[in-house]
Amino acid sequence: MTHILLISHDIPSMSVGATIPIYHMIKNLSEQYDITLVCFNSKKYDIKPLEKHLSNVILLDNPVYDSFKDQFTYTFKNMLSYDNLKMRSFFNYYYHPKMSETIKDTLENYEYDIIITDMPMAFYVKNIKKPKIVYAFDAVGDYNHHMAKKATSIQGKLYWYLNYMKIHQYEKCYNKFDECIVVNNKDKKLLEHFIKTPISVVANGVDIEYFKNKNNRRIRQLIFVGDMSTPPNNDAVRYFVDEIYPLILREVNIPFKIIGRNPTDYIKSLDSDPNITVTGSVDDIRKHLNPGSIFITPMISGTGIKNKILEAMSMNLTVISTKIGISGINAKNNHDFILADNPTEFKDAILQVYKDDKLNRKIAENARVFVKNNYSWQNASNKITHLIEKAIK
Repeated sequence: MTHILLISHDIPSMSVGATIPIYHMIKNLSEQYDITLVCFNSKKYDIKPLEKHLSNVILLDNPVYDSFKDQFTYTFKNMLSYDNLKMRSFFNYYYHPKMSETIKDTLENYEYDIIITDMPMAFYVKNIKKPKIVYAFDAVGDYNHHMAKKATSIQGKLYWYLNYMKIHQYEKCYNKFDECIVVNNKDKKLLEHFIKTPISVVANGVDIEYFKNKNNRRIRQLIFVGDMSTPPNNDAVRYFVDEIYPLILREVNIPFKIIGRNPTDYIKSLDSDPNITVTGSVDDIRKHLNPGSIFITPMISGTGIKNKILEAMSMNLTVISTKIGISGINAKNNHDFILADNPTEFKDAILQVYKDDKLNRKIAENARVFVKNNYSWQNASNKITHLIEKAIK
């Protein structure tokens, strides 16, 4: 049996976008491969659902800091070591001497056929002479470059541009891997400008049996889902609340629910509006995705495939999205979802679906069929299996 050393920046979870693909990869590949997982443990997620799929688990506690000052102090302290400077991993939050030692010891004490790592941990193994795959997900450097151009203050421009320079340089380490995986063609094309390693597109999937709507009550409401600490999600909500929602409320009173962990002060402040509900983190997102609800993704920034869209489609919800939001999902406009790229289009699309329940049901039904036919985790895992076999030959 092929032995895989899998390295992740945190315990993979089926509820967190950054680790969802790793979570399902473990579940789907465990019958075929022997997998050892090495990762940090932020203590936010539970390893128990994955334990039966892993031959070995090595966790290293990694403190979580909410303030930039504490993050900076932690990062700067860890950076000042010969080992890290040798790696040229400057200002890397995920560098820790103990993790470096753990990975080295694991590789010395057991023979692995291949290493698979996510993007934040790639630098640890870039110089290891073994078959290696980096699961990059997105072109993160390009996202920071976009944010730098978009920033309005000098401090903001400087912050995002320095991030762009650091991550752009970091992404060049993918050239030391045998394969690089991203989730859509847009990110592949962006990375191909400076990455010579073969880049493969493996789209995210959905557990269509888990995300199956069993709610009996139809609720006519607007729903936005996401990690509410991130700039793209805050930008999307602000854009919707400032430029689209007022146009809708002039004609009909539709409640708007914002669901997601770590809401910023701005997002929290919206809860004072009688039309808007801010839930924060929820135990089970499915309970909030009632039939009849309209799922909106008014994204104006961001990268990668939005798992939340695929999950909503699997739950038989009509999705209304911008081009950026739907990027990487090859759905048919006005059949599987509705495209709306300016405030007027967004308002018109919402009112059309809200007033025409037959149309709402039709698009919602088409959405689930589309996801079922095109976005399964098993299909994604089959592609990764092919890349593993290719790399170890």
